[in-house]
Amino acid sequence: MATTCLASSAQHEFINQQANEIMLNGDDWTALVANMRSRHRTNHKFTIVHIGDSHIQPGIVSDELRRLLQLHYGNGGRGLLSPLMLASTNQPHDYTLRSSASIASYSRMLAQGSAPLKSMTGVQVRFAGNETNLTVTTKNPDDEFYRVMLFHSPGSPFTVSQQERELKAVNISSHATSYVLNGVAGTATLHLTGNSYLYGIRLLNSKRGVVVDCIGNNGATYASYCAIDAFGSQLRDLEPQLIIISLGTNEAYGRFSTITTHIDRLITAIKWACPGAKILLTTPLETQKRHSRGFSIQSNIAEVRDLIINYGKSHHVAVWDFYRVGGGAGASAKWLDNHLMSSDRLHLTNDGYHLQGKLLASALLSIFRGEKID
Repeated sequence: MATTCLASSAQHEFINQQANEIMLNGDDWTALVANMRSRHRTNHKFTIVHIGDSHIQPGIVSDELRRLLQLHYGNGGRGLLSPLMLASTNQPHDYTLRSSASIASYSRMLAQGSAPLKSMTGVQVRFAGNETNLTVTTKNPDDEFYRVMLFHSPGSPFTVSQQERELKAVNISSHATSYVLNGVAGTATLHLTGNSYLYGIRLLNSKRGVVVDCIGNNGATYASYCAIDAFGSQLRDLEPQLIIISLGTNEAYGRFSTITTHIDRLITAIKWACPGAKILLTTPLETQKRHSRGFSIQSNIAEVRDLIINYGKSHHVAVWDFYRVGGGAGASAKWLDNHLMSSDRLHLTNDGYHLQGKLLASALLSIFRGEKID
């Protein structure tokens, strides 16, 4: 089954509007669609987790997806914040995490620090002196929050105080603890005490609606996420209904012959931990590689795309074929000419990532509501 959505930016004629669909590959999304459509009748939240690489780490694709789905189904909260900047790397621009204490140690995906990486977010930090005032700020006025979930080293929750009042801790799992704040706010300063590694912070409100949790890491591959201990069980703490996996670009620049094995390992782990969640794989857009005489098409991208497509078909996992939607073979030059691809011919510009998020949201809305966006 496939549901077609014709929406895309009309000014970009190279976008394959007819291809902007979710290929279900025999998977049954009936319950998922019913769950999304029932958001207005319950106070439950519909959670989407978007996992990816450097295309996803800046948060632009996920933010556009979040914005458009929340426009239709309500804002359930900003969702997961990774302490990326505290670990000396780039992060989305719609939030800040500021620590009064210095960082004693940190680890990032593909940039191991003093401790093995065990965080589902792909980044972990530990504060000097085992305590800090951590100020959490959301820049979107609609993302005020009253409940925070802290993700941390297993079995070592933080003691959290706000305005000198200790907050009651509710254990979600060995990796996650929930706290209710003194009131609704867009900024909160939390006093954290403990020697645990902080993996991430999740911000929620009291409203029904959609939550889009973003997990993106520069250089990430399917194998990178497979290597994180208890990745699936940590993911379960988010209670996802839909998990979108946008990987494959980095495999194309390395050894991609084992990508099918690692796709299967990751999906098997996720399905075991989150049996009620649906999974959507996306394919990477065509890129170009640098050589001594300039740039040429990275032909491995097309091969990786085919492997992802074939895995989805043979294992009944849904796929969104961004490679084809974006224009297929030769598309990278058109994205570049239209200022949608950056000068490195690997990443997109902000406008390009917004377009990608808009196209993905359109494809999902065509299933959830039978609607399109322009």
